[in-house]
Amino acid sequence: MPRAKAVAAQALVPITVVFGDNASILDAFVFTAMGDYELMAVSEVHDTAGSNGSAVTLDVVKCAAGTSVASGTSLLASTFDLKSTADTPVIKKVSNDGLAAVPTRIITAGQAIALNFTGTLTALAGVAVTIWLKPLSRPTF
Repeated sequence: MPRAKAVAAQALVPITVVFGDNASILDAFVFTAMGDYELMAVSEVHDTAGSNGSAVTLDVVKCAAGTSVASGTSLLASTFDLKSTADTPVIKKVSNDGLAAVPTRIITAGQAIALNFTGTLTALAGVAVTIWLKPLSRPTF
C-alpha cells in the first residue's frame, strides 16, 4: 500500500460531474489518476429526488484497471440517499466521518474514480457531484 507523501503547497483538485435529465443518469468513470491522491470530500445535490419505493443511492468508488463500476471499492462510509430533500447539498468529508478510512480512500496511479447509481432512478434528475482530491504525488506521464 502506498504511504501518504507531502506535496508542498498543492491545491485540492475538484472534479465536478453534472447529469441533467433522468435519461442521462448512469454509472460513469469520472477520473483516472496519473499520480496518488487522497479523497478529502464529496458533495451531491439534485433538483428532483428519486421517488421509487426501494432505495435510490449513489456510491463513489475506485476501480483498478479492468474492474467494472459495480465492482469498485467504495470511497464513502455510506452511500448518498438520492431520495433526500431536493436542492439541498449533502457533503461527506473527513471531518464528519462521511468517507472511508485511509488507506481505502487513497487513489493510486492507474486507478479510476467512478459514480455507481443503484435502485430505480425514474424521477431523479439534475444531479451534481463534486469530488475533492488532495495530491500525494506528482503525476507521471
